[in-house]
Amino acid sequence: MVTVTREFAERIANMAEQLLSEDDPDALLRQLAELSLALIPGSAATGVVVAGDRAWTFVASDDSVAALHEEQFSAGDGPVTEAIRYGEARRIDDAEAEDRWSTACAKMAAEGFRSCLVLPLRTDRQPGGALALYGREPRAFAGTAHDVALLFAAQGGAAMRTAALYRNCQRLVQNLQVALESRAVIEQAKGILVAEYGCSPDAAFRRLSALSQNTNRKLREIAADLVAGRIQRRQLAGDESPPGAGPGSAEMA
Repeated sequence: MVTVTREFAERIANMAEQLLSEDDPDALLRQLAELSLALIPGSAATGVVVAGDRAWTFVASDDSVAALHEEQFSAGDGPVTEAIRYGEARRIDDAEAEDRWSTACAKMAAEGFRSCLVLPLRTDRQPGGALALYGREPRAFAGTAHDVALLFAAQGGAAMRTAALYRNCQRLVQNLQVALESRAVIEQAKGILVAEYGCSPDAAFRRLSALSQNTNRKLREIAADLVAGRIQRRQLAGDESPPGAGPGSAEMA
């Protein structure tokens, strides 16, 4: 039986504060695993699973935990896969007496784990992953230990949501950066053609686009090669230049 003292409550509160103050989203999930192992009574090993097109173990305190999870992911059966699939907690009080998930339980027992508690980590009402706890003794996560684990799962959901938002924002910034860089080099290439051939910016863009389509290459790559001098101007002059006319008189309408 776990006694919830003021000191223990303060440790849980400090854990929540650490998770909320951590700037690195990946460190949030690593810290969740470390703190759950340290503070949840009965925990001998733990792992944080991230859901997606295919679930995977982001961090595990023990190599055997990652192996247990991988077998469940491959088979599509087990307490971890069910917790993610249905967004519901799954608990094993004694792997040697459990009727469900016979393969997963046999693997657990072989690794010396008798108890397991898997709690979904929710992000916007959907299970974004799971916190999996393993104990050496039967019924390690019954009673108060189960309630304490629920507190961790609530904080873990917030941590996983923060990590997901951070990664989405990071991808958006990267995409915007690529778009801005692409636009800058395209404008530069257009300026070169306008200055050299006396054409309009729209006509210059059409020539760049035509070469992009004809060579099956991205427009920004064509523009970058032009700016770097890797494309000869006559490749973009088209057939509209009068015979014998110099490049300065070519009309790119």
